[in-house]
Amino acid sequence: MLITTLVAAVISIAAGASIRAWAFAIFAILVAIGFGSVAFADGSSLFGAIVSGIAFLVLMEIGYLTGVFLSGFARRSARLPENNSASDSVAATSERRQG
Repeated sequence: MLITTLVAAVISIAAGASIRAWAFAIFAILVAIGFGSVAFADGSSLFGAIVSGIAFLVLMEIGYLTGVFLSGFARRSARLPENNSASDSVAATSERRQG
């Protein structure tokens, strides 16, 4: 159970960096239904299986949002120039006006 949860979290984080939200939502719902079905087949009550499926879905969605945030942060960090201090830009504009 723990290994399955860790695998789902890692897959969700990776998916957040690469696929669209609607595609992941469909995938996550299908996986949660499957997880709940397996829990029900293993002898859990119907209510327990539903709660397990919803908990798994919530975990996957949190992982997806984490992946989206981390990939967006990495993209923005890669785009920033090395020297982005305000004093350098002021000095450069004053030099252009004088020269």
